[in-house]
Amino acid sequence: MFSRSLTGILLALSLCLTASTAWSDEPVPLTREQLLELVYDKTVDCRKEKDQSTCVNYFSDEGVMVQVLHKNTKRKDGRWFLDDSDRLCILWDGKFKPLCFVVIKNDDGTFNMIKSGKHMSTMLKFYDGNSEKL
Repeated sequence: MFSRSLTGILLALSLCLTASTAWSDEPVPLTREQLLELVYDKTVDCRKEKDQSTCVNYFSDEGVMVQVLHKNTKRKDGRWFLDDSDRLCILWDGKFKPLCFVVIKNDDGTFNMIKSGKHMSTMLKFYDGNSEKL
């Protein structure tokens, strides 16, 4: 009986260790502090995954957001902020609901912006300040 109990305990422990190893392979979203360090007063080259179009974003130190699409030089203005769930949120001018993203770092130094489990955009390169004078 002792042998069965010990075997059961060891099996349960083994399953727990296997599960925790599997969980550690999952991408970990950036924390609030990491997000601030990433975008605060930064210009960011980006790619929209839907159509692979490229853009540039400026995240001002005052929470102002500017985006320019490279394909047609169309400019969008709005505000950026971090919500209570440590997501990067953008509220475009004229809209009532912000777009909020979990941000995940990739091995190549880029960052995926995930909305509702879907990869929407990728931040490719970062520059200090408003390097594009947006």
